[in-house]
Order: sequence, then C-alpha cells, then structure tokens
Amino acid sequence: MKEMEQYHFEEVAQQLSNLISIAIALSSEKDLAKLLDMILSEARRITHADAGTLYMIEDNKLAAKIVHNDTMNTFLGGKGDQITIPPVPINDIYVSGYVANHGVSINIPDVYNDDSFDFSGPKKYDEMTGYLTRSMLVIPLKNHKSEVIGVLQLLNAIDKNTNEVIPFPKEYQLIIESLASLAATALTNSQLIQEIEALLDSFIQVMVTAIDSRTPYNATHTQKIASLARALAEAINEDTEGFYKDVYFDEKELKVVSTAAWLHDIGKMAVPLSVMNKATRLDKKLPFVLQRIDYAMERKINHYFETVLQAENPLSVTLILKEKENIKKTYKHYRDTIIKADNPSTFIDEELKQEILYIASTTYPGEDGTDLPLLTDEEVEQLCIQRGTLTAKERKIMEDHVLFTERMLSKMRFGTELKRVPEIACMHHEQLDGKGYPNGLKGDQIPLEARILAIVDIFDALTAVDRPYKKAIPLDKSLSILQSMAKENKIDQNLLDLFIKKRVWEKASLPL
Repeated sequence: MKEMEQYHFEEVAQQLSNLISIAIALSSEKDLAKLLDMILSEARRITHADAGTLYMIEDNKLAAKIVHNDTMNTFLGGKGDQITIPPVPINDIYVSGYVANHGVSINIPDVYNDDSFDFSGPKKYDEMTGYLTRSMLVIPLKNHKSEVIGVLQLLNAIDKNTNEVIPFPKEYQLIIESLASLAATALTNSQLIQEIEALLDSFIQVMVTAIDSRTPYNATHTQKIASLARALAEAINEDTEGFYKDVYFDEKELKVVSTAAWLHDIGKMAVPLSVMNKATRLDKKLPFVLQRIDYAMERKINHYFETVLQAENPLSVTLILKEKENIKKTYKHYRDTIIKADNPSTFIDEELKQEILYIASTTYPGEDGTDLPLLTDEEVEQLCIQRGTLTAKERKIMEDHVLFTERMLSKMRFGTELKRVPEIACMHHEQLDGKGYPNGLKGDQIPLEARILAIVDIFDALTAVDRPYKKAIPLDKSLSILQSMAKENKIDQNLLDLFIKKRVWEKASLPL
C-alpha cells in the first residue's frame, strides 16, 4: 500500500514538474486552434482522462471548441472535423454552466449517482453511442482579471494499472486547476495578439479606404495588388522543382507580403488631388483654353472686319466671307489639335509638338489692343508631355508618394513579424537596373518580396480598366510589355516567367 502511495506521490510530483514545460509550450504557441487542442490534450494526459471538452465563452454561452474521446475515436474542433454540439447556457442547471457562472471547480465521481446537475446531455449521448460517462472533472479557465473565459470538462479518469474508470483524484484536480490558470493566461495572450493583429488589419483597411475615397480612379488598385502579391508568393511555394524550389514563404512571411502590398501606396495620402486625379494633359483647364481660342477667333474676325471697313479700297463681299471662313478654319484646326494633344492616349511626336509650339506663338488682340498668346508657357509644357498626363514636376510629386509611404510607415510600430513591411512597401518602384526610385537600388539590393510588388503593380497598371488617362491594355499585350521590361532588366525575369506560367491573375480572381 505504501509503495502504491509512494508511486502515486512521485507521479503527481512529476506532473507538477511537467507544468513548467507545459507553461513554456503554452506561452510560445500563437495558433489559437493548436493552443486549445494542446490545453485539452495536456489536461487529459495528466489526469489519464478518456475524454474531454474545452469550452470558450461566446455570446454569453459556452461554445465547444475542442472535443476528444479516445474510446469513441472522436477528435473534433481545431484542425479536425467541425463541432456541431449546441452551445451550453451559462446557468446553474448544467455543470459546465455552473462552473462558468461561479468560477469554481466541480469533481463528480459518478454522474449516474449525482443529482446536483442536469446530466441529461451526457446520458443521452451514452444512450445514442453506447459510451458510459462516469467520472467528471470540470475546471474554470480564469484570466488575469479572475474572469472566467472558458471551461475545461474532463470525463472518465482511467486507472493506469486496471484500465478501469475511477473518480478524478483530488491531487489531480489541483494540478489541472494550475494548468487551467496557465492555459487561461496563454489564451488571453493569444486573443490579445489576435485583437492587436485585427486592429492593425482594420487600421490598414481604413487607410486604404481613405486613399481610395480620394479618387474615383483605380479605387480597387490596392485590393488587387494585395491579392496578386499573395497569389504570386504562393505560386513560389508551389514551384518545388523550378527556379524557386529552395524558396518558401510560411504563413508569417505571406502576411508580410500581403501587408506590404496593402500599404504600398499609403503615401498617396499626401499627393495633391490635382496630380492624383489628372485625367488629361490639361485636365480641367481644357474648357478654358478652348473658350480662349473661340474668343480669339471672334476677336480675329472682328479685327479683320474693322480693317476692311477702314480700307480705302473696299473688298468684295465674297472675299470678305472667304477670309472669315479661313480664319474659322484655322482656329478650328487649333482647337482640334489641342483636343488631340490633350488626350493622354495621343503620343506627342515631334511633328505634333511643333504644331503646338506654332499655336502657342500665335497671338490675338486683347481688349486693350495688346497681343496675347493663345497658350501660356504652362499649357505648352502640359500639351507637350510625350506620354501620360503629368509634367516632370507633377511626376516628381507623384513619385514622392514612395517617400511619404516610407515616412508614414516609419511612424508605425510594427511587431517583429512585420518589421520588414515598411522597407518592402517602399521598394515597389525600384528596378533591377538601378533606374527606379526612390533610392535607385540595383539587383540583389531589392528583396524578392519587393520584386513581387513591382511586377504585380505594373501588371495592374497595364490591365486596369478604371484609369482615366489610358485604356486597358489587353492581357497578351500587357504580358508582352512586361517581357520587354524583364529583358531590359527592369523587373525579375524568373519571377515574371512564374507569374505567367502559373497565370497568377486567375488565382487572384481578376476579371481579365
């Protein structure tokens, strides 16, 4: 008898010692599903329990999160099969509800000889399955504020020597209560981490929404970049025999890529709307320029009529009307040329540029008799932009959004797992040949994650249907442009090859 007591004491002492190791394991596990499963598994191991259920309080009820039953070979919840057990009300009728309500442990030697609580649930389960529920140990999970956040329910302690069901020994109850305390702390920490991550994600969504709401154009750009970037990173993971066979992004690293993608354009918050929303070369100035040309035409005609009236030798009506029509024709040509040059899809070649300069050199008489130019220097500069809608000064302002992104993200305190987000987000316009911006990085100075962002950012810019300054370029032509950029060492050829091979845009669910 003394030998059995000594053995039992040594086993309990060993279990107490194991709590230290368990505490370390619980504190290091960040996956909530794994953490819940670990808590129930360790509790069952310590007490030799045949079965058990771990409940968490949700909506003022106990929701079963993990269910184990060795005899019935049942393992539900976590990474296993879905749990269909209805939630348990938190009241004094059911034992788990009582434990949650009062925060005390309940140890029941035999549920069939106990009328303290309503055990119709386990008895009905026994009737349906042939299982026999006997002993039960129910422990509250209390957080650091002594608030009950869950309940641990263990069933049928097994005697290791006889393999028979026995009541849960009191000393085991103390150990499990200690484990429950450790578990509650670990769960609270895990939930706090999840809440912090959720807060960061929601903050990012708010910032992106704010950026998108500033402009009716490319409102879905950020969302598409995030989807494409993650899809391309996952394609790298699938490339087990190709160029990227030795590269793998785990879930934390995928989170870095995705977060950097969501934040890559946050600096556009600081870009003036006059630059951000500039749809054409003259943009909102075009109606005023055209109005000026119409006015100049009328002034030119009036001035011609005044000259004719003052002439010593009157001209025939036919000649006068013909000259009037010539003036109208000339100014209509000026008008058409400016409308054509204002269109961002028009490439301003040397011939068209010279026409614009000629129009700019044309003057018309003002009210005070002073000759006024048809176009200002600023309008000439804008109309002579070869491609796109931005002048060199405006393009510099737009490119500076990367610097603003860097400045804004430097103010955010990213955790260890996301510490690389700012540098990756700020590199999406760098090019392998060193001619990108803002820092002119070259080759291996640009990390793989930033190269991913670069490719998907350009791809979306080419294929987007919501850009006011350009039409969407068909998929095959867009891929051809990307291939040309890769040959010029602007973007990563191997990465582009994988992007095309895996048809990443389809995995990102983009309608192309």
